[in-house]
Amino acid sequence: MITKTLLLMLIAMAGKGDPLLNLSLSDSILIALENNTDIQIQRRSVEASQAEVTTRKGSFDPVLSINSFYAESEVPTSSTFVPDGVVNEKQLGASAKVEGKLPTGTFYNLLTFSTSRVKTDSSIVDLSPSWSNTLGFSLGQNLLRGFGLEVNRALIITAERSSQIAEKELDIIASNVLLDVERHYWLLVAAKKNLELEKKGLELALDLQARNEIRIEVGVLPPIAATQAKSEVAAKEIDLIRAENELSSAEDNFKNILGINLSQRIEVTDEPTTEVYKYDEQSSLDKAYELRPEIGKVKLDIENKKTLKRYYSNQRLPSLTIEGNLELKGLGGDENPKRQSFGNEKSKPIPPQFDSREDAYKQIWDADFATWQVLGKFSFPLFNKTARGEHLKASAELQMAAITLKRTWDNIALEVRSTIRGIESALKAIDAARASVELAEEVLSNEQEKLNVGIGTTREVMEAQRDLIDAGTREIKAITSYNIYLAELKSATGTLLQSNNVEIEEH
Repeated sequence: MITKTLLLMLIAMAGKGDPLLNLSLSDSILIALENNTDIQIQRRSVEASQAEVTTRKGSFDPVLSINSFYAESEVPTSSTFVPDGVVNEKQLGASAKVEGKLPTGTFYNLLTFSTSRVKTDSSIVDLSPSWSNTLGFSLGQNLLRGFGLEVNRALIITAERSSQIAEKELDIIASNVLLDVERHYWLLVAAKKNLELEKKGLELALDLQARNEIRIEVGVLPPIAATQAKSEVAAKEIDLIRAENELSSAEDNFKNILGINLSQRIEVTDEPTTEVYKYDEQSSLDKAYELRPEIGKVKLDIENKKTLKRYYSNQRLPSLTIEGNLELKGLGGDENPKRQSFGNEKSKPIPPQFDSREDAYKQIWDADFATWQVLGKFSFPLFNKTARGEHLKASAELQMAAITLKRTWDNIALEVRSTIRGIESALKAIDAARASVELAEEVLSNEQEKLNVGIGTTREVMEAQRDLIDAGTREIKAITSYNIYLAELKSATGTLLQSNNVEIEEH
């Protein structure tokens, strides 16, 4: 068995005076799986579909937002307490919040915190610089549209199934590649055997020509016998050239499937089997219905369509939400040295709970100033054409998927039944071809003896030789067809990868 490292070395050596590459069927399968571009593309498709699952799950990730600002401003005012008519302020602030949603249809603002520092020269402001803090929390729930795990996870679920569909498609492509490899492997073996058979036919024709020439010299045969024998040799040489071309063509086709350089010299080493296998049609069908990735792929697609139909059915509902909010506030700072009192009264001192910046945080901690509210929201598109259209589309696609499943079942059943009939016919053809070869050998021997004793003709011997070669060709074709049908039945029942110990890695 060729290891992957050796395989890559051999492929890299192609076209550089590389040695003969002896290939078993299992080696050929390994090379094809490594080199096939359709498999490589589908592997990337699997990776993309898996990434899509992660993307969909990201819709439930909490979002952290942080903002900050600094501002200086000159505010015009007509207040009598501001003689020059301008108030100068400097503001520094920051805010942060963590918000998101849950698969249940719950949405939350886990933490909203903002703080700001304001310094002003306005005489009517008691605190400067002043610190103002706010801490808020909110929690809401969708009650109609967007309610429940199934609805909110619908796109994640469909993405996960789409990833499984991509894996099924990879299995389908790999199985098709294996079937193609086996089919062309046995066709190449057959082309080799046909070439050997044509060489045998040429040897028989040359032997007949040599014998006839001797008999002509001793006067046993007329001179026309030499001409007939030479004509047969020429015909067999043409047949040999055709067989050589067919072998070269079969080799090139096989190399192309393996994805190796056409200049690479190869030799196939496995022999086709003639062992008799019997298959029960019903058990083969049951196995195909269970294992064929095409059926699994369509079933996953149907489940996706059902999920989307339920999702879009939910989207036709009105939006009804309930939300609760809690907000805590804090204020503190230093006394504004420019603040003025009104009238003749002396300015009252700043209340102790506001006279330092720490108070702005302590008030929040102690929940001194709290505001809470409960909100209800209702909305509904008057015509809601988008949701209605998507639901109708999902319903139609679900019906199409169901029809596709029925068609897939029928096609697989036809494929299995046809392949089993092909196996049975090939076995009968092998038996008939072998009997034909034995009879042709006997006829050729008899005709040769008759020619030797002078009661036969050269034409009769040549016809017997042709019949022997034709019978051999039929035997090769029957054995080749039998082996190809065996591979096709494994493919039809979904066991081709398993039977070749192939496990596709998504990388």
